[in-house]
Amino acid sequence: MPAKPFAYFWESVTVKERAKERAEYVLKPINQYHKKAKKILELGCGIGEVPVNLPEKYAVHGLDIERDYIEVCKKKIPSGKFFVASMHNFKIDEKFDVIFCVGDAINYLRKFAQWKSTFKSVRNHLKDDGLFILEMETPRILKDNNSYGCKKMVTSRVREFSKGYYYDIGIVKGNILTWDVRIFERLPNELYQLNKYKFDETIYPVARVKQALSNHFEILETNPMEKGRIVVFACRKKRDSKDFAERL
Repeated sequence: MPAKPFAYFWESVTVKERAKERAEYVLKPINQYHKKAKKILELGCGIGEVPVNLPEKYAVHGLDIERDYIEVCKKKIPSGKFFVASMHNFKIDEKFDVIFCVGDAINYLRKFAQWKSTFKSVRNHLKDDGLFILEMETPRILKDNNSYGCKKMVTSRVREFSKGYYYDIGIVKGNILTWDVRIFERLPNELYQLNKYKFDETIYPVARVKQALSNHFEILETNPMEKGRIVVFACRKKRDSKDFAERL
């Protein structure tokens, strides 16, 4: 029997407090640098865990490459607008006050050219003085999951949740971190159905990402978190000479 879509389990296996924390550190730079912001877009929005925690005053938009996730978002946030698209080449006929990408969403882009394309697309979809908030995993997470110096090393977790048991194992190879996920779904009559998933994340040096961001944005803040395993950038759209001339 094929695995059920991961969206079926996602909300049950995630820690809701983590989504609330992410919403808070998205709101912090908005309140500091762009208090008048109204239209917000999340890249890699998943099942909408973060935008559902944002104040109702914001017009919420989101995009994700997985249609199953977008369908969940539409039900969870009926007032929002959601799109099936990849963050690295999305085209929406709207501009936004704030675009954000949190969790490990951008780490699912395998090629650095796609990261750079994402930053360009974000800039093109921001209004003047718009903000881009980016969270990414750093090479520290590779070190933590490869603590014995092997080519491949694993860190595993097992926990019970409402629909059964969740198990994952992190495998490091070069700058790729693969999460091998197994969900043992509880069925009637004390039976279990095994569902298997693999998620590959690509980790790049913070300095390289910062340089790519600086081509399109003024970096306002760089905040390492979780002992350096992640970093959150708060950026403002740069104006080119043409933008500036049009405002004179």
